[in-house]
Amino acid sequence: MRMNTLQSLASLTRKASQPVMACITLVLTLAGSSMALAEVPIYDVEVIVFSNQNSGDDGERWPVSVRDDIGARGFAAQGQISERPASSYQLGGIAYELTQSRGYTVLLHTAWRQPAYGSGNAIGYAVDIDVQNGTRQLAGRINLVRERHLHLDVDLLLSSADSPVYELSERRRIKKSGRVHYFDHPRFGMIAILTRYQSPQMQQQLLEEEEREAADAAEEVVADEEPLPADDQLTR
Repeated sequence: MRMNTLQSLASLTRKASQPVMACITLVLTLAGSSMALAEVPIYDVEVIVFSNQNSGDDGERWPVSVRDDIGARGFAAQGQISERPASSYQLGGIAYELTQSRGYTVLLHTAWRQPAYGSGNAIGYAVDIDVQNGTRQLAGRINLVRERHLHLDVDLLLSSADSPVYELSERRRIKKSGRVHYFDHPRFGMIAILTRYQSPQMQQQLLEEEEREAADAAEEVVADEEPLPADDQLTR
């Protein structure tokens, strides 16, 4: 019986016209693509890059040669990264404290939104700006990678005409959304916070689910509080 059913299905498949099969293939392909896109998480990334005037590095110097592969131009994929307004910043208090301190200078404070892909398709935020009134240059990239765990890969160069090139290169695992992370270097550092983005539709869906769960819990409480029937009613 099972063999007859399989043979019948095979016969129907062979008899189907090519346009119909093409439509079926297209629908399945689009459905698979939509599912793949839906599974890609999106994050808001905010960073503060600052220089340390009191490094305490005992005069340690770094090589002045600049690696060829750290260029920032052309790194970010078109349409994949969107800048976030200053009104969305979460690290404003830390930036203010740094600017008020004599030992630190804020070089960059920015935020953006992007999807997190695996290492093969990962995209990053390109940095290539003049800082400290044009006397120094900050260049490199900040790369968000999602594999088994979420990582933020930082590779930045701070340079000027009359000083060594300082490089901040670090790979940091992001264990929890919304936690502040510090990338350390004797001469300059970076503070970052990543927050999982939820679209208004997702937020509405989560709200509806919470409301349903609350209603179900309330019904269970009411059912538990209902008085049991008297013994004579049970024996009737």
